[in-house]
Amino acid sequence: MTLTTFAVEKFAVAKVYVIAYEGCYAGSLSNPQDLYMVANAHWREQYQGREGEFEWQTLSLGGEPVVTASHLKIAVDGPFVDLETGSIIVVPAMAYPGGRELNKKLESLSEIINWLVKQYANNCIICTHCTGSFILAESGLLNGHSATTSWWLAEQFRQRYPEITLKADQLVVDEGRLLTGGANGAEMLAALIMVERYMGRAVASQCARTLLVDTNLTQQAPYLILPRQKQHSDSLMLEIQDYLEKNLSDAFSLERLAQRFCISSRTLMRRFKEAVGDTPNSYLQNLRIEAAKKLFEATSLSTDAVMLRIGYADTSSFTRLFQRKTGLSPRAYRMKFGLAPRGEQISSM
Repeated sequence: MTLTTFAVEKFAVAKVYVIAYEGCYAGSLSNPQDLYMVANAHWREQYQGREGEFEWQTLSLGGEPVVTASHLKIAVDGPFVDLETGSIIVVPAMAYPGGRELNKKLESLSEIINWLVKQYANNCIICTHCTGSFILAESGLLNGHSATTSWWLAEQFRQRYPEITLKADQLVVDEGRLLTGGANGAEMLAALIMVERYMGRAVASQCARTLLVDTNLTQQAPYLILPRQKQHSDSLMLEIQDYLEKNLSDAFSLERLAQRFCISSRTLMRRFKEAVGDTPNSYLQNLRIEAAKKLFEATSLSTDAVMLRIGYADTSSFTRLFQRKTGLSPRAYRMKFGLAPRGEQISSM
């Protein structure tokens, strides 16, 4: 991760307010506070006698203790109040309720969401990640901006918030005063961005080394599972999707596919895009890349053997597509997630 560059200015205190609510993740709530504590120690060590430190409080809606998703009871410092201009707000992720329960959960957080809108208008910074991105998105503050969330929630986020540009491959998206992140660990990267803004790159780098935060991890793309996209009611398109899944290695032809299902090419393209949100060829590419990932993870087949098994004959084309979809070359992906192929020595990318 390349930390954003800001000039280090003399500051008295940077106020951080961590929001606690029922069912939030304890680590998501406490990890940034630990990092700010370490940042203060490095700041004092590096700039003895120079003013500046982070101060933080944990707030809940009524100032009452809350119980986290892992059943830890968290005492807080007080209730919600109007914050000082420029304060940093940390919204932890919530345990994902799933399906229709998500609506109920977000509705139960409406007072928190309204409070976030008010504080943002007072020039506050809001940092969140994972399911917390849904909380921030409900406020409308992200409309017209870019954001990210956990890779496995990407499709639901994209459908629910079409006015937000989702960058699901990114681990952290920094929009200045709105920072969103992916899954576990992204809250630490967002906090490091805040440390760099206030204390500079040297202190941020020291914090990363002290807490073993991998600042080179910037993408979720290698972890993405490309969606099957079957949440629609077009039965013919579902049949076509099933056919493509079962015939991955066949050469793709839109005309032949249309003939097989007694439909015109133009109608097939239109209905497929309406139902699936993608073209048949792009959908097939996703299926093939997912199949390749599984083969790299679970077998010792060579890259050429994997490529041929899923329907590609040109190595450079396959490698470019794989890298575009996953953020890694086939060799790098196998190094990270899979088994070494027979006869290949994997020592470097």
